[in-house]
Amino acid sequence: MDDKDMKIIAELVKDARTTLSELSEILGMSISSVHKRIKKLESEGIIEKYSAVINPDKFDSVTAFLLISAEDTKKVFDEIRQIKDVVEVYKTLGNFSMVAKVRSKNLDMIGEITSKISAVEGVMMVECIVTTRRLKEEIWAPDLEVV
Repeated sequence: MDDKDMKIIAELVKDARTTLSELSEILGMSISSVHKRIKKLESEGIIEKYSAVINPDKFDSVTAFLLISAEDTKKVFDEIRQIKDVVEVYKTLGNFSMVAKVRSKNLDMIGEITSKISAVEGVMMVECIVTTRRLKEEIWAPDLEVV
């Protein structure tokens, strides 16, 4: 990746709807060169997907983080990833082997998901932390130092 690729990434993180024409103006490159670079970034898995960022506060949703201790994290992850309202899962170091971010419509659903995960074979313990208010949530981008 060179500076032009990094600039493309920076612009798309700010607004994924930026057109090829706008990007070509910003970068001082032809539309076809910008398009080719974006296709390469996609094929290399650097750009995974494009999506709308929805404000969960507008839907009266509840967010919880489940701290999970498991014997076989791969096997447990394969089960957890199929649960609808589990939106993120991270492998961790320390007392817990995974952290799952769950977003659902109410506390009862969070409880059901917690119970479902607790029942997965290989899960030793699940601790549920329910959030009361979202203070910050952003789309992550690498530290893009562009000239």
